[in-house]
Amino acid sequence: MLNRVFKGFQYRDFRIMWIGACTSSVGTWMQSVAQNWLVFQLSGSSFFLGLDNFLGNIPIVLFSLVGGVLADRIERRKILLGSQFVQLMCAFLLAALFALGIVHVWHILILSFIVGTAQSFGGPAYSALIPTLVKTEDLPNAIALNSIQFNLARVIGPMLGGLALAYWGATWCFSMNGLSFIAVIISLLIIRPHFTPNRGKESVLESMQQGCSRSLSSSFCPCSRATSSREGRSSTPYSWSVPERGRCAGRSSSPDWASSTTRAGPRC
Repeated sequence: MLNRVFKGFQYRDFRIMWIGACTSSVGTWMQSVAQNWLVFQLSGSSFFLGLDNFLGNIPIVLFSLVGGVLADRIERRKILLGSQFVQLMCAFLLAALFALGIVHVWHILILSFIVGTAQSFGGPAYSALIPTLVKTEDLPNAIALNSIQFNLARVIGPMLGGLALAYWGATWCFSMNGLSFIAVIISLLIIRPHFTPNRGKESVLESMQQGCSRSLSSSFCPCSRATSSREGRSSTPYSWSVPERGRCAGRSSSPDWASSTTRAGPRC
């Protein structure tokens, strides 16, 4: 029974990539907790709290289609390595700015946009990399296991981030996120995916149009889009507002109590 449930882990490269991605995701959620707290501490404004998350996510909307095209035309490991290095440097830079006491809100906003841009290229490359690590018949299991690691990180990351923020400070959260990217970089250098870039003759725009047409014509995609839309409208905005909710509850000096439990319970 367990062999069938965790069949994807029988593949060495997938197993290595799963561990690296999970480690990085935990670090990303840890930084998210500390970053939301820091923005609100510096600005005292819910507007800047929302703006920071907007700037971190709008590049994914704007550039993911381009990232998907590049993931088919360039070796995906190279795209992912570039994305991880950019995010690593941004995390360590933010840690240094905070440790030196010279961080300002505009620093965080710019870094959020840069990280979001890196993720808009790294995300499609990672999604396209997974099918090259397992056999076709085991791909559904690999996708399910990948979903498990992402949601596991969503539970563990904010909890660890809240604790680290309370006991050690934001510098540790940012630094540990930077270190977590090293796990992905090592994983990418170890694995040997079976993929040959498709250097098609069509332009990037034509490839994007083909991808959109195929997505809209698929019977599965509308359900997937509806589910993702509902998830985005309900759960994620709540996590962004945690520092503001902490202030309203009279605990603005120590928001970790709310941040660390945001992902711990079941969601409907």
